Amino acid sequence: MKQPGARLRAVAARLFDRPTMERLIDPVVADLQCEHAEAVRHGRTWRARWLRIASGIAFCKVAALAVFTSDSHRARAIAVGLSTAIVLTTLAILSALAGTPATIAARGKMLWLVVYLVPQALAISLPVCMALGVFIWIRGDEGDPATKRTVLWLMRLAMLLAVANTGWITPAANTAYRDVVAGVPTLRGVNELTFIELGRQVSQGGSRVLPDGQLPMVFWLNTRLALVVAPVLLGVLALAGAAAPRRAGAIIVFTTLALFAVCYVLVTEDEIATLMRWLPAAAIAWIPNALAMIATLSVAAGRRSRQA
Repeated sequence: MKQPGARLRAVAARLFDRPTMERLIDPVVADLQCEHAEAVRHGRTWRARWLRIASGIAFCKVAALAVFTSDSHRARAIAVGLSTAIVLTTLAILSALAGTPATIAARGKMLWLVVYLVPQALAISLPVCMALGVFIWIRGDEGDPATKRTVLWLMRLAMLLAVANTGWITPAANTAYRDVVAGVPTLRGVNELTFIELGRQVSQGGSRVLPDGQLPMVFWLNTRLALVVAPVLLGVLALAGAAAPRRAGAIIVFTTLALFAVCYVLVTEDEIATLMRWLPAAAIAWIPNALAMIATLSVAAGRRSRQA
């Protein structure tokens, strides 16, 4: 069995340089391993288990301190990303609450309604804030190879989190949200189905529409798939924009991220249904990602033309 903190230290070694590891990370890991070994030696099993949990909390605190003390560009990127995530998540939650009918059952339960809406809002805000933070970070480090490797690692992690969130966490939260509003257990709609259940419904029913909405299930399935790959596409956009001339890259990245968020937060189902007169439902779901891809290609093309 690995010593407590070994895996966390391996992650930290990818993110921080050697002086930061020796000054901040290694002392915390060493103290933890010493206390854990002493607890095991004296047969204090629960103490040893608690130290493993405490190690994660202590590591997060020290890692946050290391970020803000070792790299000002990284600290600025995290601050901007978190601020953007808070603002965008709040707007997405308020937008959902505005369309929720006021019921007697939901009276006095606003806090729970907000909590249940957080996963759905984070599915939109996290890709945007991650891309914005990456853009600021990469520009500050001027394309350092180690920084780019860390960004690629973060993009993969964000994609895995998006799969879990859009596929299972958000449907469960939406189910609880509807039950609170109705005051009784309700039948699950398309937004309450897991990835597997929704895929099965689409394969069996094609473009069928569930009674609780006006958009076909194939649209909602493709919307979730688009949100899963969004962290990667927006991350690539941030990398391309950071390598472009300062003003042009910033304008393209900021405009694209704003349009991406607007597509999910402000566009209504009625407007999407109107758009379905000209475009297939599955294609409409990928419009935000298509905007990101077009922006990335335009940045890359502009950079090549300048180099030529």
